[in-house]
Amino acid sequence: MSGLEYGLHRYDDLPLEIVLKIFSYLGYSDLQAAGSTCQRWHAALDQTEFNQRTRVCFSKVVLSDQLSPGVDLMRCERRFQHFLFEDVTLGQVKELMRFMGRTARSLALDNVDLNDKQFYGMLGVLPHLHSLSLKRCLPLFMSGSFLDSYNNSCPDLNDLASNLAGIKELTLCENQYLTDAILMRLTSFMPSLEAINMSGCHIAFHNAIHRRFYPATSSSDHVLPSESVLTFKFILTILNLQRRSLRVLNFSHTLIGQALLALCDLNLQLQRLYLAGCRQLNCTTIRNFLATQPQLCALDLSATMCVNDENLAALVQTNPQLEHLKVNGCLSITNAGAIHLAKLKRLKSLDISNCDNLTSSGIIEGIASEENPVIQELNVSYLQICEECIKAIASNLRCLRSLHLNHCVNGATDEAIQSVIGQLRWLRELSLEHCSGLTDAALTGINISKLEMSRKQSGSQVSSMDNFYPPYSNTLAERDSLAGSLQSIKISLRSKAEDEIVRDARRKQAMLAAYEMNLIREDDFEGHNIQQLRGLRSLNLRGCNKISDVSLKYGLKHIELTRLMLSNCQQISLLGMEAMASSCPSIEELDLSDCYNITDKTIQVVTAKLPRLKALHISGCSQLTEHTLDAIITNCSCLQTLSIYRCRSMYQDLEERLSGVKTLRNLNMDNLTSIDNAEFFRLKKRLDY
Repeated sequence: MSGLEYGLHRYDDLPLEIVLKIFSYLGYSDLQAAGSTCQRWHAALDQTEFNQRTRVCFSKVVLSDQLSPGVDLMRCERRFQHFLFEDVTLGQVKELMRFMGRTARSLALDNVDLNDKQFYGMLGVLPHLHSLSLKRCLPLFMSGSFLDSYNNSCPDLNDLASNLAGIKELTLCENQYLTDAILMRLTSFMPSLEAINMSGCHIAFHNAIHRRFYPATSSSDHVLPSESVLTFKFILTILNLQRRSLRVLNFSHTLIGQALLALCDLNLQLQRLYLAGCRQLNCTTIRNFLATQPQLCALDLSATMCVNDENLAALVQTNPQLEHLKVNGCLSITNAGAIHLAKLKRLKSLDISNCDNLTSSGIIEGIASEENPVIQELNVSYLQICEECIKAIASNLRCLRSLHLNHCVNGATDEAIQSVIGQLRWLRELSLEHCSGLTDAALTGINISKLEMSRKQSGSQVSSMDNFYPPYSNTLAERDSLAGSLQSIKISLRSKAEDEIVRDARRKQAMLAAYEMNLIREDDFEGHNIQQLRGLRSLNLRGCNKISDVSLKYGLKHIELTRLMLSNCQQISLLGMEAMASSCPSIEELDLSDCYNITDKTIQVVTAKLPRLKALHISGCSQLTEHTLDAIITNCSCLQTLSIYRCRSMYQDLEERLSGVKTLRNLNMDNLTSIDNAEFFRLKKRLDY
């Protein structure tokens, strides 16, 4: 095909099969951008496989049939299946709910102020629900008459029963007014539940409380459920009714202890179990219950203090099917227990962060002892691990997609991160928060020493670099060897820490001097560059204060990068941020908190070049003024979160100016009392409801 013939063909002429194949490789934001290119590609988004990946979220808005965004949704040609209402105020939404009810498969209500009549009206027009989540919906259960057939507020239970019958997943998190009676009524309409989530609920596990509300009961089959308390014994009754279909159970952040053993008698066949933060559990209870669940593939025991080496040893024997395991914050786990994790051959994700007694040998002899092509996610944050441990992870866990090394100060060296970049080419998420020893060499592979030495040999024009990066002597012997030089006569009164700060600044100046004089060549990059991680989507460099503009200029060139954390990277400035914004156009969340060199000009450039920016954190950037607000208002068309703590120069007329940012939902600032979201600003100007 000639160039002319090729140019005559348009992308909207591609067969639908090819378009769908292209879409299968894209993330959510890229899908939305691709769908806006032409009518054919927009229509391709209506395919079921893409609709299942999309959830419509209404956050901190007033929902009404007469106002945006409800009206906008009803005008939309696409049909969505998943909906989330978060901190919304409900007006007249009858028509909106009917529109959603045609295709809705899941509905999540988080901190929504609605009563039982409104809830009945919503459920009455949602006949296809498979998942229902009611989180922090306190007024809904406060009256105690929820779904009560003897109460006039629920006129027709038959219609509700038919709509609730298809629900497979039920979430009731953090509802303090939930009672036995309400739970029984609700679950009685859902005969085949596969997942029940009651994390954070106020469940009474003690027998004395149960006896107080159920005194002298001879037969539990005829006991009326209490309208005043939520007890574990009554929950057992419900779980027993659902035991044939139940596969997922979540009791995280409750007071469950030995009561867990009562589940053994139900013959449950669980696939996922979540017990995070259950501090009342003991090691015997956990071991005995897990022995009855051989099909378990996901287990969360985060911050469960009793989990120890004995539990891990038993776990790998009784639950060999495990694919996802979280034991972060389990302080009783040591190297002896961690070694057993290598026996879990199907493990895909592992979180062992904050296990204070776990060190390098537990990882080197355990999960990273041999080549493992299965595991994809690993979190070893806050562990006392060495450089060799990180190299072993990079060498043997080649298929990792996510790696967290936060606060691994001793192990996360330039050489170790170079090994990670060189061998973990499939990484999508890399977190190096507060790995304070990292320099630009870790991310770019540049040899700073060679750069300096080679330029000294190139002539007098580079001799000025010696002024930027003078040698430093750590020992008295080294200082005596320089006794003949003029520099050795100078006496520094700085501490070693202060001297290190000065050296970091001089290192940056040396690199920038070389850059400005076009002295950096390709052969100066001897190692691996982070841009080799072509699929990187999230990078966390918070607290890596030796990282400078050099890394942003020569390293960060990722078109898929959506999340970049640079807070407390105090050596970055306009030069690096401008290059980064040009090379990483897909960034949606950017954290520049406490980056003192960030100016109004920097924010102007960044916001202009990052059209997808949804969250911007610039707290502590003291040089910012109202001109930054102008740039945000002008350029950020989809900004949802803005953090401006300690940016006092930006606070003048803040309410009035930000009222025009219609997408803003979360504003974080000092002395925030009545201002909690952008809806407040708009309602202050015009009373829409």
